[in-house]
Amino acid sequence: MSGKTLPAYLQQVLENHIAQSDLVRDKELEDIFSGLNRLNDNVERLKAIILQRREEANDSETSASKDVKSKKRP
Repeated sequence: MSGKTLPAYLQQVLENHIAQSDLVRDKELEDIFSGLNRLNDNVERLKAIILQRREEANDSETSASKDVKSKKRP
């Protein structure tokens, strides 16, 4: 899967349609682009939070695993 979010992909598709003269860049389209940009920013921010929490959870599991192993040794 590519690294692009869905909003970024949708914006790319719209830009492609503009380039092919299927769409005209008007106020409504600019509003759509603005909304897609905000949505993409939110998606990227949430992805970063999720990845950070996942990493913290993995670190906690690794730490707990080491503690259990060290307690089992005589």
